[in-house]
Amino acid sequence: MDRMKTFFKYFLAFVIVYIIVDIGSYMSIKSTYISRDYIVDFDSPSIEITEMKSTVLNGYLKGNITNNTGSVITGKALKLDYYTEHGVLAGTKYVKVDNLIQNEKIDFESRFNFDNVDSVRVSIVDSLDIDTSEWDFSLDDFSKDKINWFVLLGALIVVFG
Repeated sequence: MDRMKTFFKYFLAFVIVYIIVDIGSYMSIKSTYISRDYIVDFDSPSIEITEMKSTVLNGYLKGNITNNTGSVITGKALKLDYYTEHGVLAGTKYVKVDNLIQNEKIDFESRFNFDNVDSVRVSIVDSLDIDTSEWDFSLDDFSKDKINWFVLLGALIVVFG
């Protein structure tokens, strides 16, 4: 019985340390992200950037697009040009905007791995002009997140199985 209590104490200590390290790591990584500037080059459709943050090596942009044009938007894409502090183009990403009906609102997200990004310029272009290899992200697709959960579950099974 004493061995079981000792094992439980070590297990509980391990879990507590794991949680503290996990929370500390998350907070320290999250604190390295700094809010950045953005410029939207058009009024219609309406773009709202809800969050634009980056570190020295990478970052993310979150926002939504609302079709206020009075017609269906097809064959368009959002072009996101990421610039450094000195105005040098660090890279470009695209978000496909296809079959967006009138007054429809869709969330989008862009994750990028460009160095020293200080700002982003959002414009709209025809998607036919873009090479398909340049599509690095798309409108939110939460079904992709299931893969991460399966990988985590598989890792847990391997570790504890």
